[in-house]
Amino acid sequence: MMKTIKKRIIYLLVFVLCIAGCSKTGHYEKGMEFLKGKQYPEAISEFQKIDAGEKDFRLAQSKIAYIQGLQAFGDSLFNAAEVQLLRVTNDDEYYHESQLMLDKISQRKMNSYIPKTDTLVIREETGSKGEENLKEKIKVETETDAELTEKFIRQEIELIKNFESLYQSAYSAGVESKSNYLSNMRSIVSRLNALDYGAKEKDADALELKQKANIWMNKRIEFISRLIKDNTVNETNTSRSLKEEGDKLYYSVTQHMKKTY
Repeated sequence: MMKTIKKRIIYLLVFVLCIAGCSKTGHYEKGMEFLKGKQYPEAISEFQKIDAGEKDFRLAQSKIAYIQGLQAFGDSLFNAAEVQLLRVTNDDEYYHESQLMLDKISQRKMNSYIPKTDTLVIREETGSKGEENLKEKIKVETETDAELTEKFIRQEIELIKNFESLYQSAYSAGVESKSNYLSNMRSIVSRLNALDYGAKEKDADALELKQKANIWMNKRIEFISRLIKDNTVNETNTSRSLKEEGDKLYYSVTQHMKKTY
């Protein structure tokens, strides 16, 4: 009799564990179904039910970032979209689409800095009968050094803001997710270094801002890398000095931004 009761208890426990396991692993699949059906609120709800310790947590967070970036992009909230789309991991099936949207955002920003042009209509007589042909000639106004400097500083500040947002997310994220943020943080550093500054007489403050931002960003990256290496969410005695140094550098960068722009 006792053996029978024990067997029933074991079967019941196994059944409960199976149900619990199925309910956990099913959230990602349900979320994907909603995502493919463009039911975005329902998809986010399912992805948010996945705990940090589950194997699908990292990709679920990536999907949430993709959806929020896609929605912000559709609403023309391009700065917010860029922050979210940068969080999409490179092994996500929506990574390529996210990069296309990021490229469009970058192109849009560049276009906003292109100076206006004047159109001149020139009439000239050709042919034996003096027929008139209309030709359009575009006169492109050359950007001044002041305009080029203003554009350069705006691009710097935009990257600085995006980087700090990613850093704050990386700092509070679980150890498993920190690597994804770290990759995007490094991407922004590359974009900062690749910024073109075409002014003939370059502004010293604008160049100094880029230098300060580069040093600060790399210190933040060093700190997050140490957290990953130490397998911890928050700083320890070995990494606390890196965080404090990064905070001081960020204060210096923000003060220089106020001075520059």
